[in-house]
Amino acid sequence: MSTPTFADISAKFTEATLDEIIQNAGGTKHTSYKFGEGGKKGDSYLSRVFRICVYGVKEPEGEQLEVNVIVKGMPANLHRRRLFRSVDFFRNEIYFYTKVLPAIEAFQKSRQPAPKNPFTEYPKCLAAVSDGANDFIALEDVGFRGYRAPNRMNYITLEDALLIMRTLGRYHGVALAFNALDAENFEKAAATLQETYYGEHTREWYKGFLQLALKVSSDAVEKTFPNTKYETLANNYLQPQLFDDMINLVSTRSKLSVFGHGDCWTPNFLTHYSDAGKPEKIIIIDYQLARCSSLALDVSFFIYSCTSQELREQHYEELLRAYLESAQALITDLGGDAEAVISWDSLQEELKQFGRFGCGMGIESLPMSLIEDDEVADLDAIVENAVLTDVWDIQPFEQPAKQQRIAEIFKHAIDQGYIK
Repeated sequence: MSTPTFADISAKFTEATLDEIIQNAGGTKHTSYKFGEGGKKGDSYLSRVFRICVYGVKEPEGEQLEVNVIVKGMPANLHRRRLFRSVDFFRNEIYFYTKVLPAIEAFQKSRQPAPKNPFTEYPKCLAAVSDGANDFIALEDVGFRGYRAPNRMNYITLEDALLIMRTLGRYHGVALAFNALDAENFEKAAATLQETYYGEHTREWYKGFLQLALKVSSDAVEKTFPNTKYETLANNYLQPQLFDDMINLVSTRSKLSVFGHGDCWTPNFLTHYSDAGKPEKIIIIDYQLARCSSLALDVSFFIYSCTSQELREQHYEELLRAYLESAQALITDLGGDAEAVISWDSLQEELKQFGRFGCGMGIESLPMSLIEDDEVADLDAIVENAVLTDVWDIQPFEQPAKQQRIAEIFKHAIDQGYIK
């Protein structure tokens, strides 16, 4: 495979971009660079991923810098760009990094006394262009700090789940504090995000795939919980009007609206482990689906896409309390009245109102995570009139374990009163 060039990333990615990367990393100019290995098939539908090591210098000290960068560029195949609406997703993620995160940083810096442990669990954005044709974003490669993604097909452990929930609590906590203490600037930042997934403008794009996802999930529930209330209530939920419900859930603001991540499955929580294999810290990546919405959307997405039924049944309250305590700790650190902003009761009420969202995302994310690597479509073979189901052609699973994994999210949501 040939070494990539700047043109493979974007017509707007140049030597000047490398200078910008070095300058944003604290240096003066770049001196050289080299490409590393890119991503593998199925890692990203929306972009092509490049790794670059940029060498630079800080003058006048003459200090040498080495900056490892992940650059996401738009797919070369224009039909793939169209099919996966790359322009929309790139714009939203770039706005998150260049408008929302700087607003969060400015809010945290403005607090007196300064917070002891501000929210910083994201990669630094080192360069970006968003013009609808040459979009790219260059981010710090946190892999060089020891962060890695878990296997997308495996259930996660209680330790990993607790750390993710605490990190998600901090991510939401900073937004809750921002909204409580500086609502005007919170709203300005929120206005830069656009809904990329559930809206009238995406109905035609998504409805064919939704039909497949509904079929896969209905089959799983029927095989796993035949002739039970779970089958009845899940089938009432698994109807074409689910898309309208998802639009309603993402667009309804509440007192617990935050800068939602939108894509809270395990690979987007890069984890740093100790030498003994204990999860210690997390960096959150991939904000293409970021939106201003109820925090329950992210929480329920993670719970239903990434945890086992055994973990949910034994530790659900523990996970929610870890999330709440972490959010409240950061709100307090930022000078807010944590209990007034979010309490155990208000979190429960929010999940009752919005928690079914996780099942709506789960009928997509679970089947997609359960397909084998060799079943992932060749994204660069997408042709002119392709539709989403040509690539995401999911079918009912034959393996009882996979059927059960999908069906059990409905059992839990029904038992919690999220689906009635």
